Amino acid sequence: MSISYHIRPFKDMSDHEQCEQAQSIIWNDPLYTPSNFTVTIQRHGGIVLGAFTPEGKMLGFVLSFLSPAHIPANGPRAAQGLSQHSQMAGVMPEVQGMGIGEALKKAQAEATLALGQNLMTWTYDPLEARNAWLNLNKLGVIVRKYIPNCYGDMRDGLNRGLPSDRFEPEWWLTPETRAYFNEANASAKMEIEITPHFQALKKADRAAALALRLRTRDQFMQAFADGYVAVRLERTPHRTAYMLIKV
Repeated sequence: MSISYHIRPFKDMSDHEQCEQAQSIIWNDPLYTPSNFTVTIQRHGGIVLGAFTPEGKMLGFVLSFLSPAHIPANGPRAAQGLSQHSQMAGVMPEVQGMGIGEALKKAQAEATLALGQNLMTWTYDPLEARNAWLNLNKLGVIVRKYIPNCYGDMRDGLNRGLPSDRFEPEWWLTPETRAYFNEANASAKMEIEITPHFQALKKADRAAALALRLRTRDQFMQAFADGYVAVRLERTPHRTAYMLIKV
């Protein structure tokens, strides 16, 4: 199945209002980032893009704002000390898995480079294997920051009931900065295993999901403290694990 769409900045209030509706559907949550906030971000250094059908229906969106670059001292530097922090990225359920999310992120990267910035950051749940595959294997981000219970107790359908732990990946947008984290430069490697289907585990056994959250929290935080960086997700029929390296 294929679908026709194009990616562009939001152009009027109806686009911002569609974004409100999309958030409510994607996260199964009546609470959303309101249009007055997305308008303000777009007008003051942020990037607000949507994927739209020829008829104007929103299929997905990305939203980022201008941010200081909160990164360790070692390694590449952010242009002018600034980055784009991508606060939200979502694709409507009926078109997920069709490459729209990846296309939106790449368009967001092009817009970031056009602003003279070379770094994007965001957060995602480290136990969501689909997101990890997109972020590390397709986009080429690296991860070296773990934030326990980043957003507190969340009430939406995807996050309810467990601590909202998050990775904060770094997406370096120029070849010379990406090359610094090449696996070929590794002085040491390690793996941390996760489940391939975290949402299914939560529904089937909440206690097991919590145990996995706490085990991997300790493992990742210790690995990052020891200088490791997550660079790739390994997936086989029997195992799903992050590859971490020291550079």
